[in-house]
Amino acid sequence: MDDVTVFCADQRSVTALVQTCEDFGRALGAKVNCRKSEAMLFGEWHLASSAHFPFTVKPDFIQILGVWFGKEGAALKSWQDRLGKINSKIGLWSSRKLSIEGKALVLRSEVLPVLQYTAQAWPAHTTVCKAITQTVFCFIWGKMGRLKRTVIYKEPRKGGKGIPDIPTLLRASFACVSVQRTLVEKTGSAGRSMSHLFLMPLWRQLGWDKWDSSIPYNGNAPWFYGDVVRFVREHQLEGLKPDLWKPKTIYKLIRAKDLTELVPGLPAATAETVWTNVASKRLTNGHKDLSWMAIKGGLYLRSFMHARNLCTTRYCPRCPYVEETSLHVFWQCPFAQGLLDALEHELRDSVPRSCLSYHSVLYGLFPGTHDMEAIQEAWRLVNCFKDAVWLARNRLVINRENMSVRDSRRFIKSLLRDYSILDSLAVDEEEEE
Repeated sequence: MDDVTVFCADQRSVTALVQTCEDFGRALGAKVNCRKSEAMLFGEWHLASSAHFPFTVKPDFIQILGVWFGKEGAALKSWQDRLGKINSKIGLWSSRKLSIEGKALVLRSEVLPVLQYTAQAWPAHTTVCKAITQTVFCFIWGKMGRLKRTVIYKEPRKGGKGIPDIPTLLRASFACVSVQRTLVEKTGSAGRSMSHLFLMPLWRQLGWDKWDSSIPYNGNAPWFYGDVVRFVREHQLEGLKPDLWKPKTIYKLIRAKDLTELVPGLPAATAETVWTNVASKRLTNGHKDLSWMAIKGGLYLRSFMHARNLCTTRYCPRCPYVEETSLHVFWQCPFAQGLLDALEHELRDSVPRSCLSYHSVLYGLFPGTHDMEAIQEAWRLVNCFKDAVWLARNRLVINRENMSVRDSRRFIKSLLRDYSILDSLAVDEEEEE
């Protein structure tokens, strides 16, 4: 064993603990270094009169398996340590050029487990949740946010990006620990008895527990147990069975209540089809992000920047007195139309150039009776087109470099070759399986 925590009620228990460790050492040839072992005292302990207390006494806080316990402020101290660790992790990942989906993966695999571990012992206070949220969105957007936070929490098929709502997951983790201990664990366990002492009056408010005067309880519960009840009521989880109280299950139920984001100018029934197209597995993460941002209005267009007083004009750099919007950049602009005309040969094998509309370019909605494979190929080609248009626009605005239609077409062909390589690798993997 490495780390062991023992609760002793008196000096006699301490002496018995030391003797047990010595017997263990004689049997296995190991030895416990008592001076490196730490103890925290609660209540009255007369150490001055006792020469048999071998452990180092910690006056304020003691760390057990990476979590601080002790006097008031232990929870905040634990969370400050965790926030420092995730800031270091995010700082390392921020130096890489990641897509939004790549950043979501980093948050799920690198950041969330570090925080959930602490959330099982100490609930995240409101100030801690705010600090975590600010760190997460600085990682996603940088210094300036582009879209509402509630939007990107939603699943991709509902118009979001699947960014984990970490504060909600942390609250769910602590709530699940509390529910499991009091309603699922067997009677007599130490964790259940301690939780039941405070939670029994709160569970009665939810109709989960019946009055039993034989079980001790405390009506003055700590703030975090009250937060568990608020969490249950806030997300309407009163009728959920106790055995379903698991963080992932709770979070899925919460996210299932999210409404699908509407697409301006399209009926509500078509929105889910649009978001399914945007999140297609046949697209790279970069193209998914570009299509999503073009629809949601999160690209750094001049109309976007001018509305935030970050740009002196809202007009297209190629078309004077025409507002630069996603519709204009990717469809109405003469440069976009000229590039689409240059791609007539590539489009011929899937969806003809004459069948394209701005619904096809922005949303992946192709009119006619084309088969699904042709539509998928056309949608992939259209996203390569948008990537080229956006690159040409940025070079013109930032570097004052005028990228020609011919160069853009060559760039699109290189993107299509990359897709071809990815498809061949996917086929090889399937054959090996």
